[in-house]
Amino acid sequence: MGPGPEPAPGRPPARERAIAGFAAAFGGHPTALVRSPARVNLIGEHTDYNDGFCLPVAVDRELWIALRPSPGDADDAIELVSEQEARAARVTLPPPDVPPPAAAQRRTTEGWAGYVEGTAVMLAAAHGPLAGWQGVVASDIPTGAGLSSSAALELAVAAACAHIAGLPWDALAMARLAHRAENEWVGAATGLLDQLACVSGVAGHALLVDCRHGTVEPVPLPAHVAVVVLDTSTRRRIVTSAYADRRVECARATRLLGVPALRDVGPSLLAEAAGRLDPVALARARHVVTENQRVLDVAAALRAGDVATAGALLTEGHRSIRDDFAVSSAELDAMVEAALAAPGCLGARMTGGGFAGCAAALVDRALLDAFAAAALDGYHAATGLTGSVLPCSAVAGTVAEPCPGVSSPGHDRQEAHRDNRP
Repeated sequence: MGPGPEPAPGRPPARERAIAGFAAAFGGHPTALVRSPARVNLIGEHTDYNDGFCLPVAVDRELWIALRPSPGDADDAIELVSEQEARAARVTLPPPDVPPPAAAQRRTTEGWAGYVEGTAVMLAAAHGPLAGWQGVVASDIPTGAGLSSSAALELAVAAACAHIAGLPWDALAMARLAHRAENEWVGAATGLLDQLACVSGVAGHALLVDCRHGTVEPVPLPAHVAVVVLDTSTRRRIVTSAYADRRVECARATRLLGVPALRDVGPSLLAEAAGRLDPVALARARHVVTENQRVLDVAAALRAGDVATAGALLTEGHRSIRDDFAVSSAELDAMVEAALAAPGCLGARMTGGGFAGCAAALVDRALLDAFAAAALDGYHAATGLTGSVLPCSAVAGTVAEPCPGVSSPGHDRQEAHRDNRP
């Protein structure tokens, strides 16, 4: 949807911009609001599509949709307007049939609208006909920065559709539908991590995700430690990046090792079978095997309040993803080094798919101001670029609710599913 706006003093938050945008685009007031968070992956990069473990955090950089049911004489489409795009996303209902593997060839929309259409396609295939709605989306999540802006949009659209239709909300099922939309419709070969993290967030907690079984276990974050996003101001397009190449390389290592997934490989098996792997496949497998163990170790350290160990493991993970998986960049490396040299930093690493975007750090909250100033100065000195520092809080996952004092179609049906609704 184009980069989300950077924080600016006095700028209204995305929630207020979505409501104001709705009045400007459609007139009147929305009947419901959807909030969908970004995610920062503390540790566990490129392990999700290898059936491994990840430790993301849903954070308070958020996307909002203000919406209402389409008028009765125009209930044949989903129409979503973005504050950052001139052309609205419009999905005619019922959406195109779920296609065979060449999914992207069936798309009728371009750009960011493909995420909207793909989510509607997958949701309609699973639950039947959808009801039309109008909405405006506003976001404070930068795109292409490794913070899962696309997953936040997909889950927000799913929540909006479910709310209007009165569908029960199954977080794991919705994450899987959104993941299919990104893989099969948009054509981005991502794993399930992003969607699970966006939809399953728990305030004050990281999420230990088992990507094989789709389970999510909250892990408390120590109150005196902040998760800080460090934006390098560089961007990448995941659909056209080398991300897909890494999946192919991991699949080759899996095949040569004779296992269902790299999740099933331990250090001893990797050492014994190293001779069967070409150097690239061996390096990719080594990262995944060691990264899975780091995820479990960081989760254990956080539960024990051992933030020094957790931070050291994050830094070790950056070296692994830089050297063995080769998805870092000069700017990401410079930001990590600047963060590690700054006061209060316990550990840092790149976060997201790689090649550009953001790093993440664990920082002593008492030293946040000093950390931010030193990290940005160090990054600028190394690269000549101006980055940004975004201290984050862990928040709950994607949710849709009626606007106060306004009922909407599907609301009464959703009362029966209050504990599960989006």
